[in-house]
Amino acid sequence: MRPRLRWPLRHTLMLSSAACLTSGLLAPQPACAQATQAAAPVAVQPASGQVGAEGSEKPPEIVSVIGHRNRRNGFVPKDSNAATKTDTPLIDTPQAVSVVTRAQLDQQNARTLGEALRYTSGIASENRGFSTRYDQISIRGFNAVDGIDEFLDELKLFNGAFYATQQIDPYLLERVDVLKGPPSVLYGQASPGGVVDLTSKLPVADPIHMLSFESGTFGYVRGTGDFGGALDQSGQFLYRLAATGFTSGSQDRHTTSDRYAVTPSISWLPDDRTTLTINAFYQHDPQGGGYGTVPLQGTILPNPNGPIPNDVYIGDTGFEKFDRSQTSIGYQFTHHFDDQWSVRSVARYANVGSAYEQVYGGGSLEADDRTLARNTAASKEHFDTITLEEQVLGHFDTGPLHHSLLVGANWQDLRDSYDFLFGQAPPIDIYAPNNNQVIPAPALTTNESVGTSQEATFAEDQIALGRLHLQIGAREDWSDISTRNQITPASSFDQFDRAFTWRGGILYAFPVGLSPYFNYAQSFQPANSVDFFGNPFKPTKGEQYEVGLKYQPRNIDAFLTAALFHLTETHVLVADPNPAHLFASVQTGAIRSQGIELEAHANLTRRLNVIASWTYQDVAYEGDSGVLSGKRPTQIPAQYASVWAHYDIGDGRLRGLGLGAGVRYNGNTLADQTVETVTPNTTLVDAQIQYALAGLLPSLKGAVAQITAQNLLDKRYISSCYSASFGCFFGAGRNVIGRLTYKW
Repeated sequence: MRPRLRWPLRHTLMLSSAACLTSGLLAPQPACAQATQAAAPVAVQPASGQVGAEGSEKPPEIVSVIGHRNRRNGFVPKDSNAATKTDTPLIDTPQAVSVVTRAQLDQQNARTLGEALRYTSGIASENRGFSTRYDQISIRGFNAVDGIDEFLDELKLFNGAFYATQQIDPYLLERVDVLKGPPSVLYGQASPGGVVDLTSKLPVADPIHMLSFESGTFGYVRGTGDFGGALDQSGQFLYRLAATGFTSGSQDRHTTSDRYAVTPSISWLPDDRTTLTINAFYQHDPQGGGYGTVPLQGTILPNPNGPIPNDVYIGDTGFEKFDRSQTSIGYQFTHHFDDQWSVRSVARYANVGSAYEQVYGGGSLEADDRTLARNTAASKEHFDTITLEEQVLGHFDTGPLHHSLLVGANWQDLRDSYDFLFGQAPPIDIYAPNNNQVIPAPALTTNESVGTSQEATFAEDQIALGRLHLQIGAREDWSDISTRNQITPASSFDQFDRAFTWRGGILYAFPVGLSPYFNYAQSFQPANSVDFFGNPFKPTKGEQYEVGLKYQPRNIDAFLTAALFHLTETHVLVADPNPAHLFASVQTGAIRSQGIELEAHANLTRRLNVIASWTYQDVAYEGDSGVLSGKRPTQIPAQYASVWAHYDIGDGRLRGLGLGAGVRYNGNTLADQTVETVTPNTTLVDAQIQYALAGLLPSLKGAVAQITAQNLLDKRYISSCYSASFGCFFGAGRNVIGRLTYKW
């Protein structure tokens, strides 16, 4: 079903913004500050407390930059638009934000979003072990099961009802920003834990020419290319083309992963205050690797037959299938009327389809401790989405107060159709598996279509009074969900929700580089399901109190953060206590998460950079959560920490050589909320070495050889368990990858 195009009257703001855009194009005003490089128009402010020649504090200076900013700025990020949708310095942002730069992604050769976020505080990544089909990540104890809320270039990436999801290959990204805590004021429907904001590789004025080839463990082979720059001498047209493709075996020795992805984009800069960028995306995953679980006995519990091998495959090679395709096209348009006022419009259409078939086992073995009962699951799904957002940004003064006011409206529409089939499969001997048996065809159990439409208006004001920074924002959302059951039409239902959310923050930037802050924020998320009597559930709601300290030293290129948070989610679904209401839920539960996060990014010397983080979080069910009350959700660690260091040797015969090493500690997770079993703590070691080949021959300038090793010591571990009945996930074993990159 195609998306319906309806435009609520409440969004006259969008129409007026569009009129402003048109008038700005037809009758451009005198030029603002001249662009020095290509990027989306942004307002760049110096750090707080800039002092004038006579010792008085200057008000923030607004500099207009047209084009897309090239943020290859090493390992110490200085700004982020994830928390404010403006390029506000992190030291002036009263909320916890983590950034993974392109330099870090390249150095650690992150191939998935989980790998990219391994060294980030507040993030438990790779909850599904070595499986890479989905981004199974939790933020501050939320979303470990369904995946985090991701946004690409500030527009939402959607998950379908079953196995169709939007997932972006990290090679096509310029950076990854993580906003922690309830994000609804700027992002709408989202989990209270936070969101991940991905930034695409977009056109820049500086020429980019790069090719790479890599190969590694399990028959992994990948080729990549990244090209960009000006298409004409005047620099009015810029382009970018990034592409990647790989094939690989899997740790289970029976499944493979394949991917082909490309994202072309072009920017038009008709004058020094206007940019229009059109970008497209295509990604096809013909195969998705392994996605199986293993029983508790033989992994985290003893088994008289010995440990289960971590390369065991309990599926069936003749039945296994995962095929996903994603296509999208969108635009980003920005126009500066003058140094104070600008408008921005972003939109994207996306189409996602998936075909899924799998034989899977449970979490418990039969009496012989080696035979595993199995089932089958299959699904075909397809959805279309359209997302549009309009923004007006103004910088102005009212007396001694300097305002950065952002006003906007958002509309998104999704049409999803899917089926689901379930059946039985022959059991398997997990110590001597036969992975090619006769599998009966599963039976159709679900055939539905879902249409969702969300509309919103929002406003946020960042106020500066000298070194004091205030933030206040509010949002009104309207959500309309229509679910149609094709098998039992009487089970169809409609759900309409309206939610008001707000947030506020205060920060003081001391001259020495210290910025203490306090933040309060709310979120909401529709449930899209019904109780035993067919009544739709209310949206879950999140609320957070956070205090923190940010430190940006004056004499060292570093950025350090500490955050204390208390976060609750209410209207959580828990099992209906009435035994007659089998498989039904009630909305009486709550989840509380509180803890501390520490994170540091530092270039300690010109050659040595370090990234370190530590997280402690106390997460538990509260309220009327029945048997779950007081217990930690599964897959959520209470503590995790990491440190990564890299040193470049700059002189002598070893000139061009760089060495890196990292250590990751993952605390235990609850395997099941009734069995009270936990997964063991795990410490993993990563390593990296690179060499610029120009040190051997000057003619090889631009060529770099690199080797990365993940889980260098080949530690056997369980990343998490879904439950005692569903099973656990083996963590990724040792992966060694060699890469040769050439830039010119």
